[in-house]
Amino acid sequence: MSTQKELISRLLRSAKPDVVIGSLGTISKDLESIPFNGEKRYVKGAMGCVLGIGLGYALGSEKRVLVLIGDGSLLMKMGSIASILRYRLKNLRVAIINNRSYASCGGQQTNFKYVENLLSHDGQPYNSRAYQVFEVSE
Repeated sequence: MSTQKELISRLLRSAKPDVVIGSLGTISKDLESIPFNGEKRYVKGAMGCVLGIGLGYALGSEKRVLVLIGDGSLLMKMGSIASILRYRLKNLRVAIINNRSYASCGGQQTNFKYVENLLSHDGQPYNSRAYQVFEVSE
């Protein structure tokens, strides 16, 4: 299992986004330290809002947008997934980084495991054009 920083590095190489938008806390901290030739945007003070920001950016641009969000942040704004699925933009990808905790604010366990099945698509977990879940070690 990869660390979060290793996963983000690998995603930037494989997804080849033009823009990467990082959620608050450890995701933005790790993203800041990883070399990337495209645009980097950090949403450091609004838990979960990166989903709507990424959707808006992708709607208004032809650029390939990659949103990085943690499982805890996703739970705060899960309704945004409905809008992302409604538009099914080819230029937007969401990587949900599941470390099973609110790592940036005390390490409390999340309840993400209770919504994982809701994120399945066509009977296949995480098999969506819009988003994908990645497990990381702490």
